Amino acid sequence: MTRYTVDELDERLCKLLNADKEISPCADVNVALKVADALEAKGYFFQLKDMCPKSMSDSLWRAVFSINDAEFTAESTIPAIAVCEAAATALDNNGSRLN
Repeated sequence: MTRYTVDELDERLCKLLNADKEISPCADVNVALKVADALEAKGYFFQLKDMCPKSMSDSLWRAVFSINDAEFTAESTIPAIAVCEAAATALDNNGSRLN
């Protein structure tokens, strides 16, 4: 998986949303979920799963985008980061590169 900086992810995904670069999908889970909505509109299936649901101290989130037989996942302690990394990976690896 290609690793991006937070600034690179924000810039790339704001293009997908046709949004002002002042918003930060990586910092706001609500904006990250708009990214997921945009990919679902392109035919992707999206899932965000809490990998430590019973823990009060541990945090790990897994975001999954799938289309046809391809699955693109990312994990992070921050749910917005997991969503954004998985989205960028899905777009990069499924012929839908963002400029």
